[in-house]
Amino acid sequence: MKSSVTQLVELAPALAAVLGADSIHTSDAQLDAYTADTYWPAISARANGTPLGRPDVVAIPRSEADVAAALRIAADYRVPVVAWGGGSGTQGGAVPVHGGLVIDLRGLNEIIEIDECSMTVTAQAGVNGKELERVLNERGLMFPHYPASSEWATVGGYVAARGSGVLSTRYGKIEDLVLSLRVALASGELIETVSAPRHAVGPELTQLFIGSEGTLGIITRATLEIVPLPPERRFFTLQFPNIDAGIEAFRSTLAAGYRPSVIRMYDEEATARTFAPVVGEALDGVCAVVCCEGEVAATALEGSRTVELARGVGARELDPALAERWWNRRYEFYKPPHHPELPSIWGTIDVVASYTNIVAVHEALKTSVRDRYADRGLQLRMHFSHWYRWGTMIYARFLIPEGGDDALALHNQIWEDGITAVLAAGGVMNDHHGVGLKLAPYMAAQHGPALDALRAIKTALDPLGIMNPGKLGL
Repeated sequence: MKSSVTQLVELAPALAAVLGADSIHTSDAQLDAYTADTYWPAISARANGTPLGRPDVVAIPRSEADVAAALRIAADYRVPVVAWGGGSGTQGGAVPVHGGLVIDLRGLNEIIEIDECSMTVTAQAGVNGKELERVLNERGLMFPHYPASSEWATVGGYVAARGSGVLSTRYGKIEDLVLSLRVALASGELIETVSAPRHAVGPELTQLFIGSEGTLGIITRATLEIVPLPPERRFFTLQFPNIDAGIEAFRSTLAAGYRPSVIRMYDEEATARTFAPVVGEALDGVCAVVCCEGEVAATALEGSRTVELARGVGARELDPALAERWWNRRYEFYKPPHHPELPSIWGTIDVVASYTNIVAVHEALKTSVRDRYADRGLQLRMHFSHWYRWGTMIYARFLIPEGGDDALALHNQIWEDGITAVLAAGGVMNDHHGVGLKLAPYMAAQHGPALDALRAIKTALDPLGIMNPGKLGL
C-alpha cells in the first residue's frame, strides 16, 4: 500500500499532538536506523544505499494507550504501520517496505508484576530479554526462553515472531510460555486475551497473536511463565556414529519421559566448524551437547538414562567440560568473528519435521543446498537444537564467503531450492524464526487452502490493510 504525500506530511504533527513531540522522529538519521533487521537482503541493500524500506515517521510511545492512539491516527491517515522491537529478527519482518509509520516499542519497558505465587511475570512489549532475565535472576527465578537474540530482542519480539530458546526441549517454545496478552488492534482498541491459556471459553485468542508478526495487531504486554533457577545443571558431551543414531537416541529419551533442557546435535560439517573455534577443542563426527537441570537427584537420573540410551545406539561419551564450555560461550556464535559479515552471503534455513521425515529432510538440504552450490564455495552447517516427542528441527546455516555481482539472485535461489526440497521431503519450512519477507513467497505452498482462512482473519482485524503489509504472505 502507498500513502499520499499529504497523508505523510500531516501524520507526524498529528502523532506529536497526542504522543508529544519528543516521541516522534522524522530526521534522516533517525529514520535510517529502521531500514534493516538482520535479514541478509535488507543488510545488503542498506549497505548499497538502496534500503528495502524506510519509514516516513517513527513514533516511540511511552504507554500502551499511546500505542493504541498511534494506531487510530494511522488508520485515519491510511498509512502502513510496522512494530519494532530489538531489530534482531532474521526474516525481514520489521522492515517497513511500504514506508509509513514505525512504532518503536522499546519505550514500553516496564516489568509490571512478578507473581511468585503463580510463577508468572507480566512485562511490557519493549522490555529487553537480557534485562528481564537479570531482574528475575536477582530473585532466584528465570524466564526459561534463552534465545540467541536475548541481548537485543524484546518480549514483544519473542512473542510476535513465535520464537524459541536454547532450553526449549524441557520448557517449550514461546507459545508454551505465554499465558495471556494485551494487544492494540488496527482500530486503536486495546484488548486482553483470557488470563489462563487452558480454558474452554472458545478458541484460544492468545495463540492467534503469537507469531502474527504485527499483521493482526501490536502486542503491548505479555504474561509469561517463570521457573526457579535450577539448583544444578549437569552437562554431557556425546559422539554418535551417524545422524540416524543420534536422532534415535534422543527420540527414545523423550519417548521415555526424560526432558533434558538442552540437546544440540551437530552433523559432521557443523562439528568440524563449531567446536574448535568456539568451544576450543577440535572434534569430528556427529557430536551433541546435552544439559539436564533441576534437583540434583533428578538430573543424575535423567542424565544417566539419556547417556545410557545414547550408548545403546553406539554413542561414545566425551569430556563433559566441552558441553559446559559450549553453554558458557553459547552467545559467541552470533558475534564477530564467528558471525559472518558482508560481502558474504548467509542465512539460516530453520525447518522442522516428524521423526518419520527428519532424516529425509536432512538429506534434502544436503542435496539441494550444500551439494548444489559447492562450486560457489557454500558451507552448510546443520544442527538439531529443539526436540519434541513427535519430532525435531534442523538449524541449517549456509555461508558463501564472497557473494559476487549476482549475490541477491544467488541468495534467493538458495532459499528457493532449499525450501522446495524441504517441503517435498515432508518438512515444515520454519520452526522458530518466523516468516517476514523471507518466507512469504512460500506460505501458499506450506498452508494450501488454509492460508485463505488466515487471510480472512487478517481482513476482519485489519480491514484497511495497514498492519505490517507485505509480511506472512498476506
